Amino acid sequence: MLTLRESTASHHRRAEQHEFQREFVRGTLPRELYLRWLGQLLHIHAALESHLDRLVAGHPRFGAVFDDTRRKVGPLRKDLAFLGAAADQPALPAASAMVAWMDALAGTQPLALLGVLYVLEGSTNGSKFIARKVRPAYSLPADGSGTAYLDPYGDAQPARWQEFKAAMDALSLPAGEVEALVAAAQHTFDSIRELGAELLATNAAAA
Repeated sequence: MLTLRESTASHHRRAEQHEFQREFVRGTLPRELYLRWLGQLLHIHAALESHLDRLVAGHPRFGAVFDDTRRKVGPLRKDLAFLGAAADQPALPAASAMVAWMDALAGTQPLALLGVLYVLEGSTNGSKFIARKVRPAYSLPADGSGTAYLDPYGDAQPARWQEFKAAMDALSLPAGEVEALVAAAQHTFDSIRELGAELLATNAAAA
């Protein structure tokens, strides 16, 4: 986990500093973009979870890192339904490219998909605070409806992240496999940044 954090720091920083993310944190992201963002992430998580299911089926020890409690497809569908948005939105090029990349990775280096999970699971640390901005911005209830994806663990967030870190470290992976995870995590941060840029660009074009 330390290697992942240190080796992805610059990629993480670039993703966080992108205008899409800054608007999200400020609570100024247009509601329509929030809905489209959820729809795009549904494509990404659906593909990732499908691949991780196969990885765990073949190597049960990875179930300590990814189990049913860490699934995000359900919360995404729940948010989209509550907000009255379609759950079958067409995938934008950035999301399609990420899904295609994960599909290829699953065939060649399936263990590297844990690097993707590291980024998306780690994002729940910051997104919990984003949810606090999103709720008043979109007039969402305090019970979490509409922000189930952003804040999936509630008050248990710190404990869930510690559990994830411990489970990852307990895998004791060889250096070569850690390198593959790092490369996948770096690519994931860059892909999420590209998705945000594309969402902003399509919104500007529509306006």
